[in-house]
Amino acid sequence: MIFNIQSPHIQKLNPTTQMVIQEKFERFERQYDRIERCNILLKKEKNAKRDNFLVEATLVIPGNDLFAKELAESFEVAAEMVCRSLESQIKRHKAKLHQKATTPVDQQLEDEDNE
Repeated sequence: MIFNIQSPHIQKLNPTTQMVIQEKFERFERQYDRIERCNILLKKEKNAKRDNFLVEATLVIPGNDLFAKELAESFEVAAEMVCRSLESQIKRHKAKLHQKATTPVDQQLEDEDNE
């Protein structure tokens, strides 16, 4: 999996923060081996609220891409929340693939016609 971490408008991202975020997203390699790329965007929002660190992540997989976005009080916390969201999306995606693989083609066609 290729990691692409971007942080526009942030002059220098703390190397430990970058390493922690990359470690959090590396766990997806063990969960699903068909992930081609992981695009992570780190932004610091300018607003009066306390939660002003934004993390957006896109997992590029064959078929549909998975996306999550969260605001938190630090990049690490927001990255953890994004990872949880993406984990549940991966589980649902794998369940759909498993269901399609185990369901006979005739039944799949009937289900599509009924929708």
